[in-house]
Amino acid sequence: MKKTSAIVMLICSIASASALADTEAVFTLPSGVKVKIIEAPFKKKLFKVSGCTENSAICRINGHVPFGSALELPKTYVKSISVSYQGRSYFLNASDMYDAWGERPLEVKGAVRYFGGKCADVKNCQFRGLFSDAAGSFVAEWQIVNGLSNRTVLTDSNDVVNLFMQHIDPPEFE
Repeated sequence: MKKTSAIVMLICSIASASALADTEAVFTLPSGVKVKIIEAPFKKKLFKVSGCTENSAICRINGHVPFGSALELPKTYVKSISVSYQGRSYFLNASDMYDAWGERPLEVKGAVRYFGGKCADVKNCQFRGLFSDAAGSFVAEWQIVNGLSNRTVLTDSNDVVNLFMQHIDPPEFE
């Protein structure tokens, strides 16, 4: 009996340890850009949290309404998003993005691709991402112009979410 309970405890501790580990999605876009998204378990002590109670309608994390989890504490946050193209790498702003990626694949064939973009050259790129858990969807868009990365969109507006679902790859560079 003691061996069985020890084995069960070991399995539970391994399962809970993996639940607390960062998850990493690494993939290559059709344009040849390599993308790495790291999502980590949300730990309240790492953030300034207000609201998020039964009496409060909206949580605030670091002073902002969190995208992906506005009514309760999120389970995860996007720790980092990096892109690489022809030997050059960039970090994309991932602040205020919660419960975003999880274990999803890059795309559901015939339905939706969740991340898109391309580079005109090593210093000029555009990217879009569709992020969601079961509770809420939001989108982000980034531009890298002359080697400087800037997030240009972060919204949960249904119109913009639907636009990005239909056009995950940004328009061609002009």
